[in-house]
Amino acid sequence: MSDHKPRVSIGLPVYNGERFLQQALDSLLAQTYADFELIISDNASTDGTEAICRAYAGKDRRVRYYRNTKNLGVGRNFNLVFELSRGEYFKWASADDLCRPEHVTRCIDVLDNDDTVVLSYPRASFIDENGRLLQIDDPGWDLRSERAHERLRYALLAGHWINAHYGLIRADALAGTRLMPSYPGGDHRLIAELTLKGKFVEIPEYLFFRRFHPGASSQNTEQFSWTMEFHTGNTDQISFPLWNVNLDNLITIIRSDLIVRYKFSLVEAVLRDMWWRHERLLRELRIGLMFYRHRFSRRLRSCNMYWR
Repeated sequence: MSDHKPRVSIGLPVYNGERFLQQALDSLLAQTYADFELIISDNASTDGTEAICRAYAGKDRRVRYYRNTKNLGVGRNFNLVFELSRGEYFKWASADDLCRPEHVTRCIDVLDNDDTVVLSYPRASFIDENGRLLQIDDPGWDLRSERAHERLRYALLAGHWINAHYGLIRADALAGTRLMPSYPGGDHRLIAELTLKGKFVEIPEYLFFRRFHPGASSQNTEQFSWTMEFHTGNTDQISFPLWNVNLDNLITIIRSDLIVRYKFSLVEAVLRDMWWRHERLLRELRIGLMFYRHRFSRRLRSCNMYWR
């Protein structure tokens, strides 16, 4: 590893990402801002991901490649690349997505010129597996209010896409959060916590391309075992995403430095939102009960066979 400490760290967690990985790496290494390190954490991939990563690490000293001995789940792998980083600013990247060459430069200009901003990110376009543009609207997370409770309220109640966390974040602010949890939609918790650290600024240019394809996690929410393995590294585990994110939001509010009046108002907003979505919350509980009943029955059958 070089002794030089870069200003920017880019962390790319990957699991079986060979299909689009080379395109993603090329777009990152082509950034006009060159003082960065690219940290790749391979979550025990079983496809050609390792060979691709080692080839890039061998030809560019900015690339640091790590391979986990087992699948840690996407949340822990996201956190690992941050823990391995050294830069003043940090950016997550995906093995599916693309960045224009000016992405990091435009983001760092915002952070360098306003210390009240903790996250800057460009507007996002959505593309399919062949790189064709999709007609998807992204309202964004441009949160420039001076009031932390107003920024947090937006983060708690907005139900649209989260692409902001693929922007550039102050590493010290990110270190003050609980980072990424291991359940679907956990990026909502991260964004909520970051709003308490400072402002978000959206750059008006479209410099980020988020790819939708059949292998993307956002497209496989109905494949239960696949989703569990992707998020936790374990198919024999279940999560309750909507319950998890709402309980985490309540914890974020309670632990914050906001005055009591704002805390009560935000807790009320979360509870009201939970009531409006109570059917989905109940559905999660029913699915969880069925899962644990099935697992208990399977273990009981195994025990009966053992004692015969």
